Amino acid sequence: MLWSELMAELDATVLVPGADFDVNAIAAADLLSDILATEKEDFVILTGQTSPPAIRTALAVGALWVVVVRGKTIPQEMIDLAKSFGIPLAVTGKKMFEACVSAGARMWNSPSSRS
Repeated sequence: MLWSELMAELDATVLVPGADFDVNAIAAADLLSDILATEKEDFVILTGQTSPPAIRTALAVGALWVVVVRGKTIPQEMIDLAKSFGIPLAVTGKKMFEACVSAGARMWNSPSSRS
């Protein structure tokens, strides 16, 4: 599934843009230590965390993008850090479970996932 398809599915607002790419996996957690333990590659982080450590975690594990769920207000400090590290950032009003279900359904039914 392409990143742009995921953003449309999640009805997300992009705060820090990045290039379109194939999303191969999603890691969803509010505990950043759970994200640090992942062995996924080419993945997107879904989290409710709105603090700079969420961006640092994405950088540490090589995540391609961070999406904040539950429509939370993103502090400017987090946006600035994402820009400085080149970590694309978006926010969706969907709850974590709803975002995971929507993303999973789109991922498994995407034409790019069937090739």
